[in-house]
Amino acid sequence: MTLRRSLAVLFLLVATTATAQNRFVNRDLNFSLATPAPGWKWERLSTAAGVWLVTGSHGERFTVTVSQPGQMIIDDQWMMGMMRSVQRDALARTETIENFRFVRRTAPVYPSFSYEYERVAADGKRSYVDGYVAAVGRVYALQYASTERGAMPQFQTFIESFQVADKFESLRAGRAGGAATGAIQGMMSAMAAPIGRTVAPNSEVIVH
Repeated sequence: MTLRRSLAVLFLLVATTATAQNRFVNRDLNFSLATPAPGWKWERLSTAAGVWLVTGSHGERFTVTVSQPGQMIIDDQWMMGMMRSVQRDALARTETIENFRFVRRTAPVYPSFSYEYERVAADGKRSYVDGYVAAVGRVYALQYASTERGAMPQFQTFIESFQVADKFESLRAGRAGGAATGAIQGMMSAMAAPIGRTVAPNSEVIVH
């Protein structure tokens, strides 16, 4: 093997190792995501609810909420149900929801949806919520709430990096879980339980 070829192979191995080290893999919940950047830290917020948080050095926070296994389909009707759940939650807190939008996606999971909306508190303070939801044996919801959307490029890359860790396990989980009922309410409750706010997990107060 020539020196040039040896160096090329070494570079490839180093690059592959670095890429692997930058991915967070959860075998129990069957998902994998790229850590947004060096210095971002992963933390499990709730074992029962399946909620993970990744935090950047400047306080940016993305959440990953995972449902129990089940046969679930995310479609326009599911998203409309989510919108109604978000609106009910806001009303209960004397807040309002504005500009709720969702768009069907073909990647990284088909079908799946991106969504966004603005949440306005009683004092007029506005926060922006951006998210992604897909069903692959479980419902996976990635979400970013902020006051300025400053980390949107990182969040979009975060969404695009989503992978199921084991495709065969996702098929088994869907069959074993049976038909899912109350999936929307379950996801909203899962988000609320460890974080204190159903639809804006990046609130300043995190309740463990």
